[in-house]
Amino acid sequence: MNTAVNAELADVAKRRSSTWWLLSRLVSEQPQDPWLGELESVLSTVEADPLIPLGLESAALLSALRSARVDTGGLTTLAVDRTNLLAGVLHKSELAAPFESSALGQEMNSDLVMDVIQCYQEAGLVDFGLEQGPPDYLGTELRFMSVLAYQEMVAHHAADLGLAAQWLAMQRHFLDTHLLNWIPEHCERMSSMAKTPFYQATAALLRAACLLDQSDLKAIAEQLRLPVSNNLTSEVGT
Repeated sequence: MNTAVNAELADVAKRRSSTWWLLSRLVSEQPQDPWLGELESVLSTVEADPLIPLGLESAALLSALRSARVDTGGLTTLAVDRTNLLAGVLHKSELAAPFESSALGQEMNSDLVMDVIQCYQEAGLVDFGLEQGPPDYLGTELRFMSVLAYQEMVAHHAADLGLAAQWLAMQRHFLDTHLLNWIPEHCERMSSMAKTPFYQATAALLRAACLLDQSDLKAIAEQLRLPVSNNLTSEVGT
C-alpha cells in the first residue's frame, strides 16, 4: 500500500478510536461540566443526517444535552439517572448492573470474565481499567475498543500492514465475542428504564455504534486483503 492509503486507513482508525473513547466517557463520567461542555462541542460537529453514520443518534443526544444544561436542576436529574442506570443500583429484574457477566446472568469469576481479562492481557494491558471496578464493566470494555483502534492507527502510520491486521483482528474478536453479546440488548432495556432523554439517547447511541462497528470492521478487514482501493470505509463522525 502507498503512503496515501496508509494515511487514510490511519485516519479511519483514529476516528473509530475517538468514537469508542467518547462512548466510554459517556458511561464512566458523571454528567458535570467541563465534560458536558466538551461533549457538546464534539456532538455539534456531527451532521443530523440519516446518511451520516450515527448522525441522528448524535443529534438526539446533543438536543437532550442542551436541554439538560439550561433546565434548572437538569444536571442533578442527569446524575440521579446515571446512578440508577450505570452504577448497578437498580434491581436485577429491572435492569442488570452494567457488567457483561451481570447482563448475561453469570458470576464475576466466570470463564466469560476470565476471557475478557485474557483479551486485555493479549493486547499488553495488565490490570486494565482496574480503577473502574470489575474488568467487564461497560465503560472499560468500550475503552478497550478505543485502545485497540488507536494501536491499529499507529500501525498504519508505520506502514506495518501485518501489525495493523492483528490489531484489527483483536477488535473484531472482542466486538463479536463480548460487546455484541450483551450491549445491544442491555441498551434497549436501559433506554426503557431511563428517566431522562439524555440517557435514553446515550443508550440508543451505544447500541447503534456497536452494530455499526461490526459492519465497518468487516469492510476494513476486506480492504486490507484487497489491492489499493479508493473506497475506504468511513467511520462515525463523532
